Amino acid sequence: MILVEVAFVSVDAAGSPVVFLRDVDREEKRLLPIWVGQGEAIAIHLQLKEEIPPRPFTHDLMRNIIEALSAKVESIHVHSLKDRTFFALINLTVGDKTMQIDARPSDSIALALRVNAPIFVEEEIIDKNSFAEDDLTEKKEASSLEDLDDEDLGRFTV
Repeated sequence: MILVEVAFVSVDAAGSPVVFLRDVDREEKRLLPIWVGQGEAIAIHLQLKEEIPPRPFTHDLMRNIIEALSAKVESIHVHSLKDRTFFALINLTVGDKTMQIDARPSDSIALALRVNAPIFVEEEIIDKNSFAEDDLTEKKEASSLEDLDDEDLGRFTV
């Protein structure tokens, strides 16, 4: 498994949101794009910017429930890719019991950012589906959610 961090959130040429995960420990940094929904992209983007929404998002609610149950998110594990769909597990501990919860990577990433949990991706997924971060320097990042104004962000219900 490879430890990753959220590098940035952007949109592709068709306007679909993409979260880019960057490997942390390798010498040559690689970016893994994961397409996500608008709501999840906004939730991830706002958390990266440390902006607090006026009302809790679903991922804030998840964090609050986990904390209220005295549980802890130990890590996120993006474990497979099937038919262009990524699959992830949320690894939790409650007391001395551990459990794995099946979840979408987008929800898992948004939750991990809120609880400061590490995110891991299977090495084979990184090797087959990522690209060198240096390749991005020759291209300009796609329009970022950062560039959206409040009116644009307000169009998305979360």
